[in-house]
Amino acid sequence: MRPSVNSLFAALPDALSATIFMWAWIDPATIGGPARVKNLMLTMLFEFIVMHSSAMIGSMLLSDMTRTKKLQALIGLSALYLVFVLAFAAAFSSTWPIWVFAWLFLCRFWYLIANPTTGEDAARRMQLSWAISAITYIAGCFATVLLPLPRFAITPEFITAMHFPENMTGDWVDHPWRVLAFGAFYFSVLALGKLNDFWLPAPAATAQPQKVAP
Repeated sequence: MRPSVNSLFAALPDALSATIFMWAWIDPATIGGPARVKNLMLTMLFEFIVMHSSAMIGSMLLSDMTRTKKLQALIGLSALYLVFVLAFAAAFSSTWPIWVFAWLFLCRFWYLIANPTTGEDAARRMQLSWAISAITYIAGCFATVLLPLPRFAITPEFITAMHFPENMTGDWVDHPWRVLAFGAFYFSVLALGKLNDFWLPAPAATAQPQKVAP
């Protein structure tokens, strides 16, 4: 079955993210060098936060609360996460955390935007999207730490040029190509899922009432 235009549209942001991670893994010098790779590493941390926040926001928007209460709750949650993002931006003296957070949020809800629907079907799409992303995140995290992955152009000299703080340690800090592989895998799975509409059956057509002859 050929993907629909809506499915292609829905998968585009995640496919683009996967391409950027793969590009940075294979040839990081042409995509921005050590600084860009550090940003991509932190992007995967941000994705965990976005995954958590989108589950809360999505459940709230699909709840039975009144529109006013939904708006108040949305403003409150947005303000909470905005404080977190602004703290990152201040710590790195850069606006990139704001743009990254916005991009990841767009990727998260783009699937629902590209597949406009309401009610039970919207809730089902959101829940399945969140479940698959959570499973993929955990699986990718473990797989890229345990599997023997090639470093490609992430040489020891390149890692030194990334200037990690001396008190920052861990497998991802010592082997940053694992995070790039993680991002490429994670966003590729999400793009493939959205391209196939997460293998969901088509929404049931609403039955039209039959006219009774007088």
